[in-house]
Parts: sequence; C-alpha cells; structure tokens
Amino acid sequence: MIRFDKVIVGYNEALLTIDNLALEKGRVYALIGANGSGKSTFMKSIHGNLPLLQGKIELDGIELSKLTIAEKSTRIAFVDAHFRGIDHLTVYEYVALGRTPHTNFMGTLNQNDHAIISRSIDRVGISHKAQALTTQLSDGERQLCAVARALAQSPVFLLLDEPTAFLDYGNRKSLLTTLSNLTKEEPLVVLMSSHDIELCVNTNLELLVIDNSTKQLRQLATGSDLTQITALAFPE
Repeated sequence: MIRFDKVIVGYNEALLTIDNLALEKGRVYALIGANGSGKSTFMKSIHGNLPLLQGKIELDGIELSKLTIAEKSTRIAFVDAHFRGIDHLTVYEYVALGRTPHTNFMGTLNQNDHAIISRSIDRVGISHKAQALTTQLSDGERQLCAVARALAQSPVFLLLDEPTAFLDYGNRKSLLTTLSNLTKEEPLVVLMSSHDIELCVNTNLELLVIDNSTKQLRQLATGSDLTQITALAFPE
C-alpha cells in the first residue's frame, strides 16, 4: 500500500495538496489534471527526484524519504511517455536493464534474473518480439517493451507518465487492458497520468483528479460521471 499523509508537492511554492490518500495493490489509478496542474511534479516527488514541501509518503509502512536510491529502485519503477528505442539493443536486452538494481556490480544475470526477464516480456504480450531490435518496434510495442523493463525491476509501485500519449486508440485501449490484467496477477500499485479521461472511465480505472480550483487531489469512484470529472479538472 502507498499512503500519503498531508503531502504538499511543488518547487518553491505549493502546486498540489494530498491530504490523506491510500493506494492499494492490485489496482490501476489514473491521475487526471490540466496541463500545469502538478501531475509530473507529483510523479517526480514519488519517484524521489523532488523533495516534498510537506508531509510524508509511505510505501508498505516505510517512509520513502528514508530509503536509499538503491532501495527505491527495487520498489518503484517509472515508465516515460515515449520510448524511442535504443540502437543495437534487442527487446530482451532492453528489458534485462530492469534487473540492474538486483544484480552485482558486474551486472551479472543469474537464472532467476533471466526467468523474471522472460516472464516480464511474456506478461505484456511481446514474447514474439524478444529478439527484435527495439528500433524496429511499433509505437505500441515500444511502450509495452518499456512496461516490461519496469516489471523486470520487480517493483511494488509502477509509475507511468502519459503512457498512451503517442498511441492510437487501439493501442491505448490495449495498454490499459494489459495494465489492469497485470494487477490481477502481480502485487502492484499502478499509477498513470493521462489526458484520456473517457478511455480511463470506460476501462473502469480508479480516478485521482486534480481539482483545478483548490489544487487538491480528489479520489473519485470508478465509473464516475465524465461531466463531473471534466468540471473539476478542466473548468471553463
């Protein structure tokens, strides 16, 4: 479980407030908000790239600020908006990079590491592309490849920053379905930022909406009314 207690995120001044929030394993949460509302700042604060202005975040009862970078990297994985591929790396080799926090200083992979890499690739449905170069993948396949690399870290918290931003509708829907299926089989909390409100609602994701007027994060029930969400996040 991820717990937020009187958290304020921002740079020199408050940008977003989270009074009391608990994110449970086995669920996918969609973070909805206007541009500049604090979505990326929120992600950076969780990932440890930006200190909190106030409050604390706990991961399974351990305060994030007390974890070392190495400890965080075995618990939290991050997927950027657009993975463009890396020259000369196959899908398998790229996903294997996710095991780096768990290996020795030589980066030696053991039998268990290889099993986790193969399972991660299989879980997102791209086993048939394991030996393909990442630069040869479609946009949808590259995003799944990035998710597989994150899963190979064996995290308990998976963060995705606008993972559907560069995908067509079919690939966007497929990715959200894949994420939902993952949480049914893996002990994961998944948090993704998105502008695709309608798709998030139709996929029955848990919704975290940044109230544009109060700059507070509000948790809404699955299947909430699209008009209500739009009024909160994107007031006229």
